[in-house]
Amino acid sequence: MKLLEGKTALITGAARGIGKAIALKFASEGANVAFTDLTIDEVGMATEREILALGVKCKGYASNAADFEDSHKVVDEVLKDFGRIDILINNAGITKDGLIMRMSEQQWDAVINVNLKS
Repeated sequence: MKLLEGKTALITGAARGIGKAIALKFASEGANVAFTDLTIDEVGMATEREILALGVKCKGYASNAADFEDSHKVVDEVLKDFGRIDILINNAGITKDGLIMRMSEQQWDAVINVNLKS
């Protein structure tokens, strides 16, 4: 039996990057994986296929983790599709490359909104 067999993990911001690596690791340990990203584009669909190939249930959801109502909606959808959420990994976050002094107020607000409200 694998460490996370029978568990369901919800991982935000997981279509690519660190979130994808987390999702793949959890899936390799037997967890079913629900993941979110702002959009589930071809990259997100490829991530979903890669996780499914590990023999677990997986579904990607388009959701803005910084939006309170959107977050509640995706939790309801995951519960409907998977029946439970045992693990939550709040990975969603953004950076704007460059020094803070060079950021516009709009860029700064976007970073703070996503990284603190998610």
